[in-house]
Amino acid sequence: MWFAGQIELLSLIERNCLDEALPAFSDHRTVRRNTIVYTPDDPSNYVYLLKSGSVRLYRLTEDGQEITLSFIKPGMIFGDGDVLNEAKYSHHAQTLGPSLICYVRRADFRDLLNRYEVINQFILTSHYRRWKEAQQLIENLSLHDVRKRLTNIFVMLASQIGCEFSHRGDADAVLIDLSIPQDKLAEFIGTSRESVNRHLKDLKAEGLVDIHERKVVLTRSFVARYLPALVKPPAVGAFLPARPLAERNGPGFKIKAPLARA
Repeated sequence: MWFAGQIELLSLIERNCLDEALPAFSDHRTVRRNTIVYTPDDPSNYVYLLKSGSVRLYRLTEDGQEITLSFIKPGMIFGDGDVLNEAKYSHHAQTLGPSLICYVRRADFRDLLNRYEVINQFILTSHYRRWKEAQQLIENLSLHDVRKRLTNIFVMLASQIGCEFSHRGDADAVLIDLSIPQDKLAEFIGTSRESVNRHLKDLKAEGLVDIHERKVVLTRSFVARYLPALVKPPAVGAFLPARPLAERNGPGFKIKAPLARA
């Protein structure tokens, strides 16, 4: 299993038990962008482990509006709560870009939980993290205007799929390493594409964001205002290629910035 050492969940299993656990993670599939992984109509037969790419979890309101619950980044699992408690999934899961996903059968997942206490702890932590993120997203939709909702979603995306990036000589910029169409951004924050377009132009005019190869760049000014923990003294003459923020800041790094408030 060539990717075992890169997955957070598997790295938690003691080395002498790893070989016994690996068969549960043998079914990995390449999934195209914007593919629906599961819906509330599907039986909860699998738990999913994201190897690469990005996945959004969301629910549909009665009038068809999409309410984002969480963004899944590589190393995270999803669909696990429903496998443990429900016959069907309680929400939709959709890839945001080309993704590699491990499909773990319900019976195998339950067996892993029974055998390894460390996996139980991982699942509890994962549930809490997603619950907290869902609360932030709900607050973002209900309490803030469009500009704040947009900056808040950029902060969250930076923590999930942000990369270190050199922007016009500034090493503290962050590249959101996924091309997200404006209509999809509008769905994320519960507004229209036209509104997103207008506010993006305002943020760009203020020097807070830019676009690089159809991906959003959070400039040094944005990072200083909304993600100050990431700001470093500028390195003279250094060019920094895009790298995951977690890699730059070491193992276990997490952005702990609160939701951005103008």
